[in-house]
Amino acid sequence: MALNKYATIRYRVIDRCLRSRSHPFPSKELLRQACEDELYGTSSGEHISISTIEKDLWALKNESSLGYAPIVYNKAENGYLYSNSEFSLDLPLTKEDIELIRLATTTLVQFKDSQVFSDLETAIEKIQGRLNVYQHMGKKDSGKIIRFESAPAFSGSEHLACLLDNIRNNHEIKLKYVPFADEIQREYTVQPYLLQEHKNRWYLICYEVGSDKFRTLGLDRIQGIENLGKEFSPKEEFNPEVYYRYSFGIGIYSGKPESIKLWVETIQAKYLKAQPIHETQQIVQEEEDGVIITLSLIPSPEFIMHILSYGPRIKILSPDTIRQEVKNLHQKALDLYM
Repeated sequence: MALNKYATIRYRVIDRCLRSRSHPFPSKELLRQACEDELYGTSSGEHISISTIEKDLWALKNESSLGYAPIVYNKAENGYLYSNSEFSLDLPLTKEDIELIRLATTTLVQFKDSQVFSDLETAIEKIQGRLNVYQHMGKKDSGKIIRFESAPAFSGSEHLACLLDNIRNNHEIKLKYVPFADEIQREYTVQPYLLQEHKNRWYLICYEVGSDKFRTLGLDRIQGIENLGKEFSPKEEFNPEVYYRYSFGIGIYSGKPESIKLWVETIQAKYLKAQPIHETQQIVQEEEDGVIITLSLIPSPEFIMHILSYGPRIKILSPDTIRQEVKNLHQKALDLYM
């Protein structure tokens, strides 16, 4: 099925609405308003009708090129949703999309060497690479001669704009949050400081009012956001560069960084030379069966899990506390197979 530009935009808007956790179960009228607002900046009904939305819903559910979207109607909530919460629409790029993205990346490339855009260099190069491949790849080649790394569908991105606005304006907010541990909804009054992406998920770094500590909260676990209309003064001691310079993963951990020494098997060492474990990694000794490297970071559960993933190809040499922790976890894993 050939997709025109306006239909593609409507499909993407409908997909975004169906995945929204802050406004679940959108009705046909809400879908119509969202589509018209996206395309024409109004929701009057002058440009998009309910019948257009009905045709779009039918196409999304029944067209193979759109992935047979699992859209169902919830009578109790009087709205629509995906029966499979992991589903996310994957539409092909139009020629207009490609040209607009190419224009944007060409603009960003001019600044990629500056300090402000240094973190975007990898992302820019990745987009450029994909565009070059996409432009020279016919439809019949898709999935046969090249495959891209696929990121899982991420829920919670609908909160990004709201949180960014509150961070910029230093506004306290109240969050309804459901942690993975017990799935019980909690309310946190927080001062939002930073949005951080990690492994295809977004996190909010915030200071919890009343607890005197910073929290790292996954956006996909946020159920609601309320602006309390109260401005706060950011804490001077919060500096993202300092917080994450010696961190590993997404969490914020207190304490001083430790010098960690590891032995790395020869073949694995070649991979770590190309892609270091951490920016503080240094090779201090070359041996016949491997290399000795050092890291300077604050030990965290995420770091321990990362070291465990290398199995017998990495050994902690010091400090002894981390060495013993990794040893014990390896033993527990071995016990599962006894």
